[in-house]
Amino acid sequence: MNLLPQIQASLPPPYTDAADSVLQGFLDVIALDLEAFQEDLDRMRQTHWIRTAYSLRDASKLGALLDIAPFPWEHLDLYRQRLLALVVARLKGALGPNELREFVYTYLLEVERVLNVTLLPGLQSVNSIEAYTPPADRRLFRPLDFIENPRRERYSKSLADRNGNVPYLFRWSETNKGLDDTTVEIHISGLQHFRTVSPVLVNLTTGSLLCFAGRIGSGQTLTIRRANPDGPSNDRKLTATLDGNDVSHQLFGVEGFQLGIPFSKQQQTPEPLVPALRRGVNEWIFLSVGYFDVRGLDSFFFSIATEELREGVFDETAFDASLFPSGAIAKLEMTWIETEPASFEIRVPRYLVMEQLSTAPEAIYLDVAQALESSIEGLRAAGVKGLVSFVPFTEKQQQTIKVHLPWKVLDRELGPSGETRSIELGARFGDAALDSSRFE
Repeated sequence: MNLLPQIQASLPPPYTDAADSVLQGFLDVIALDLEAFQEDLDRMRQTHWIRTAYSLRDASKLGALLDIAPFPWEHLDLYRQRLLALVVARLKGALGPNELREFVYTYLLEVERVLNVTLLPGLQSVNSIEAYTPPADRRLFRPLDFIENPRRERYSKSLADRNGNVPYLFRWSETNKGLDDTTVEIHISGLQHFRTVSPVLVNLTTGSLLCFAGRIGSGQTLTIRRANPDGPSNDRKLTATLDGNDVSHQLFGVEGFQLGIPFSKQQQTPEPLVPALRRGVNEWIFLSVGYFDVRGLDSFFFSIATEELREGVFDETAFDASLFPSGAIAKLEMTWIETEPASFEIRVPRYLVMEQLSTAPEAIYLDVAQALESSIEGLRAAGVKGLVSFVPFTEKQQQTIKVHLPWKVLDRELGPSGETRSIELGARFGDAALDSSRFE
């Protein structure tokens, strides 16, 4: 702003007509000082507003009022856009899916505009998140998905701590911390000497029994899972494979099973079902029960174990309700899917598209991802778990791998003990010994 004409306008014309007069030079010095003061005053006024702050130091002081500090890699424009997006999200509550999704959309859009790069194709051409559709196939990428109570895969830590090796009568408990009941996926691997025969898995909490009427050879794996993993949770129809071969017909199930009470063929379900895992604590037991026409006489029990029967442990089990430890007879693994409570996940498609890298660091998308994760962590409600996941572009090709052992282990065949006798010879004087001859 040039203040000299304003000063001259307030004086009579004779004092201001001569541009080289002493008064003109004096007024020019005064106007210059006033202009410098006015500029400093204007710059100080700009530091009070985040949109007009001209230094990162002043902007960070404004962000400190909201406990939002700049990252080491952020310059003024990037920090300003992140701070503005966070403030708007907080003012709107930032607790619902729409507000959180809008924050992610706004922040990524402004980063692209500031750096003049392309992180997500299609963002620059839209004005609202509802209109954003990436050019990729929507079956592969659904833009900025907000998943409430995401489904997480869990595994049995009790079994993993034992490396999966379980003996007969092994008992353990699993806890389903999800919102709904679920089903388990089971992997049973055979051990040496054909000891894994007719494995039985029972959820004592639900009374569901599942048995494989067959033998699992050494190195073979029996996999039992839902036939339709994407179907409703109450669909427990199963499929079972033994080293890739379908053996579903060799499984049978019993509902309402109780320890110590034999079950008949009439109690078996019309078709076997995957064992359910209820919310809360579930008690499990692993058995190996004799089944006619299944060889393995020394590898299972024909009677159903009672509730009191345990493996013998000093000072813990009763003598008349214990069995000597039999050792591991199978390797068991168990997994399931939980609906995680009090949590959400924002899934952002991660494209490897960047333009004009000379204006931005090479790994700027990694820094943006870090800033996005940190911001969501601060926006979530108390007691709620918030995550940001970046979904890469992947191509999948289904394949099945089968392994066949190059040798065959035969069952041990034991004959009757019989009676052992030495060879007896007729006696002949001078030739046969007295203790090995027979006189008739």
